[in-house]
Amino acid sequence: MRLTVAEIVQVTGGRVVDPLGDGRRAAVTGISTDTRTLRPGDLFVALKGPRADGAEFIPEAFRRGAAAALAGRVPGLPPGPVVVVTDPLAALGALARFYRRTLEVTVIGVTGSVGKTSTAAMSAAVLESAFTVARTRDDWNAEIGVPLALLGLTPRHQAAVIEMAMRGLGQIALLVEMAQPQIGVVTNVGETHLELLGSRENIARAKEELVAGLPSGGTAILNRDDPLVAGMRPPAGVRILFYGLGPSAEIRAGEIVHEPAGVRFLLVTGGGMEEVRLRTWGRHNVYNALAAAAVGVAMGLPVGEIARGLGRYVPPKMRLQPVRAGDLLIVNDAYNASPASMEAAFEVLEFVGGGRRTVAVLGEMKELGSCSAQLHRDVGAALARRRIDLLVAVAEGGAWIAEGAAAGGMLPEAIVHLPSVEAAVERLPGLLRSGDVVLVKGSRALAMERIVEALVASRGS
Repeated sequence: MRLTVAEIVQVTGGRVVDPLGDGRRAAVTGISTDTRTLRPGDLFVALKGPRADGAEFIPEAFRRGAAAALAGRVPGLPPGPVVVVTDPLAALGALARFYRRTLEVTVIGVTGSVGKTSTAAMSAAVLESAFTVARTRDDWNAEIGVPLALLGLTPRHQAAVIEMAMRGLGQIALLVEMAQPQIGVVTNVGETHLELLGSRENIARAKEELVAGLPSGGTAILNRDDPLVAGMRPPAGVRILFYGLGPSAEIRAGEIVHEPAGVRFLLVTGGGMEEVRLRTWGRHNVYNALAAAAVGVAMGLPVGEIARGLGRYVPPKMRLQPVRAGDLLIVNDAYNASPASMEAAFEVLEFVGGGRRTVAVLGEMKELGSCSAQLHRDVGAALARRRIDLLVAVAEGGAWIAEGAAAGGMLPEAIVHLPSVEAAVERLPGLLRSGDVVLVKGSRALAMERIVEALVASRGS
């Protein structure tokens, strides 16, 4: 990218503070919100976070070679041009919207209650054999990550896979207006964000904003097996591609087989059939792969090339990641948790166990609103129906999971409730046996990976 300070002022409606010279002609060649990774020529966007105000780092940004800064305030005399705006985050979005319209790139938007990140990563793996592809980073949230991903594009990029999360109605619509996707993927509608939206129907409305914003000639890729997703209707002129396991889906999977190295299945599209070997576990990941395959179909790729791309996919850390801790096999799924992803992880644990003793270490699930207690109990009941030997339930929500497991018939001696992650780190080693297969999963706020790290440190890798 290349923008002048004068263009940034025009797009954001800001004013320039530049006591040391005429910085309006300065050229910006990149964007940074973190001085530790800032490169010379970047525009430093001083966002205010829960622990720090980026405006305090403006002098450091210029010392590291920033061409200019964008901020809500200027502390002291700046050593370079600062564009002062009312809301730096909104201004960042405005810049991304402006810059996006200068590019000829196909944007693929991905949303859904669970599976967004994996689907986006699989889609990028499918496309990268034929296109120059960019995608949002796993550790970026939507309101910051989407504009940063767009501003990181260059004219050489032919496709961009953009994950679109939300915390309320209207947020995805804003991201769609910013990114202008031609292809939109909706993976599913679950209970995530019930605390904010109140019902699955409202969550569906929020996710449907991606479909509603597609242009004529675009493609909506929808999960045929999720009724709330299958019922979404895009504007006139938008093609619908359904994926799923049933015969009515254009892109579907057959002959699904779980193997020690992952999942093998037969990919069926209108263009033919091809075997896929996916290097990750779980039926839910077959759905994610089908969504990514549909992206490949929408982009005109043959089924063989799509299958090879899915085979190249490498799952990200803390998402059903196998970790060795001495004689333990840990399934590290600590990145996040929802009722749907919990049940998917139970299926994986049961399969990977393969006759060995299985242990589920489960933390609470956040943002479930007034239904939280019952949804935790439902997860416990679902666990009790599986061949899982020991439940270690962690934190307040874990108590509800334990209640549900007990009500579902799990024996009392097979259920342990611990009040915190710290307590789990201390107590869990004494509960485990040689050769156990251990699932660790909970909401991001709990940082359940600390349990995995402690087990690896105590038992070795």
